[in-house]
Amino acid sequence: MAKLEINLHEVGGDVVYTEHHVSGQKYLDLINMLVGFEKNSEKLSSAEVIQQRLEYTASLFKDEAVTAEKILVGTDPWDLIPMLDRLQRVILGADENDSKKAQELPAK
Repeated sequence: MAKLEINLHEVGGDVVYTEHHVSGQKYLDLINMLVGFEKNSEKLSSAEVIQQRLEYTASLFKDEAVTAEKILVGTDPWDLIPMLDRLQRVILGADENDSKKAQELPAK
């Protein structure tokens, strides 16, 4: 089962991109990006924050077809932020649908 999945609207139909392994470095990259947002909250526009989030999200996928621009073009506007948030929660280990969370703990 893929750890990450993104569904993009493309010419000819929707395409699902999956990623089975994401390195721990991506966790650190996310934390650093979020810290940068906090430190520069008055300097960054909403558009700049979204662009950085798009670039980070694209970097999660090894498939070179997944780019920030392709995510932006291939996602409905009402789904963009929820999709970015969902993938961010998966990286942080906070997504309720994450397969790691679904495993039962061994009985004592």
